[in-house]
Amino acid sequence: MKKFICSNCGYVSPKWFGKCPQCGEYDTAEEVIQKRKNREGNPSLFLNLEDAGEISLERLSTGFSELDRAFRGGIVPGQVILLSGEPGIGKSTIALQIAEKFAERGLVVYVSGEESPQQLKLRADRLLMKRKKNILLTLENDIDEIISSLRNERVSFMVVDSIQTVFSSDLGSSPGSISQVKNVTMKTIDFAKKRGVPVLLVGHVTKEGEIAGPKLVEHMVDTVAYFEGDRRTGLRLLKITKNRFGPSDEVAVFELKENGFVQVENPSFTEGDTDLPGNVLTCVFEGTKPFVVQIQALVSKNRTFSPKRVCKGVDVNRVMLLIAVISKYLRLPIETHDVYVNVVGGLRITDPAADLAIALSIVSSYLEVSLHDTAAVGEIGLDGRVRKVYNINRRLNSLKNSGRIIVPPIEEEKKGVFVVRDLKEAVFIIGGEILGSPGID
Repeated sequence: MKKFICSNCGYVSPKWFGKCPQCGEYDTAEEVIQKRKNREGNPSLFLNLEDAGEISLERLSTGFSELDRAFRGGIVPGQVILLSGEPGIGKSTIALQIAEKFAERGLVVYVSGEESPQQLKLRADRLLMKRKKNILLTLENDIDEIISSLRNERVSFMVVDSIQTVFSSDLGSSPGSISQVKNVTMKTIDFAKKRGVPVLLVGHVTKEGEIAGPKLVEHMVDTVAYFEGDRRTGLRLLKITKNRFGPSDEVAVFELKENGFVQVENPSFTEGDTDLPGNVLTCVFEGTKPFVVQIQALVSKNRTFSPKRVCKGVDVNRVMLLIAVISKYLRLPIETHDVYVNVVGGLRITDPAADLAIALSIVSSYLEVSLHDTAAVGEIGLDGRVRKVYNINRRLNSLKNSGRIIVPPIEEEKKGVFVVRDLKEAVFIIGGEILGSPGID
């Protein structure tokens, strides 16, 4: 039985098509031949839920305690992990470091579709790896050949680097197409579950920030991890966005050094100098881990009819909302100015508790007044009020070295902590030169 799949969007049709009805692309139809199965019925096809047994939740260490914490104890046997990130971010390096840890337990298979064995050995030497003999390399790209060759081997871990370079001979399309990526992933998952072998799939990210090919395999794998960070600083963040064996939204922080990645248990995304206007500290949560970050803002006169809104590390729509609140309740004409907001260190934050720090950094830059090592935590509503945030005590403990901390109402008073109910109070409580600045009423 024949069917045709669009290599761009995955649309399936029983007939050939010149133009895909779903995405509108031309010449993307790929022919797939399906074998007919015996439809007489199989009485052993179904299993009673009560007799299904239990899955082994033994946790296997990755060699990094921070990564084990993000995975909620380590990797489960048979777990399939998709590791994605931009080219050159360090996916292959950390995959090789994890492979060395599993080499202590037994045989590790490393499927390399992009690098030669000599290149991998060069990286292993740079990482000072000691257990190279237990890591088997293969340049074979046919997933069927790979799985068949491992039939009699006891494998403890497998790395596929990358999923876009591996193909299945069942399909006639080229590696990296939607049909190939989906088929290869399904066969890899089947191998992992039946043999109890954890598998790490490396996937590239496109310019649009999506896993190449598109994000078709995210719903198929057990865990999705994104590797991101600022290459200039060497800090890398591994974000768990999906995890079937534990809560998601966890983050592990690494620093790339000459001998590979080193975990960072207490990261701080600050430059150490917050005396200049437009600099405010805050504490945000990524998963269960608090991060002290430095917010920088620059407000300049607009020389065109359309003011610019440039944001790095924070959602531009959130910043535009805060600008509207500032303009209305503080009566500052910031909405007619160019506004630039940056999170130091390359961290991308989504925690609304950073609202107050962003707003104060914008006001500080507009008035050209330094806030002198001030930290702020709180979510700002459309009515200008500062709302409470969760884990306030852990945030305050992380910001204990700050000179002054501005927060929404808390249960007990603390030294150096100033409580505010709305944005205007937050600006007034700073006092000093800001109170005498034009535009504040």
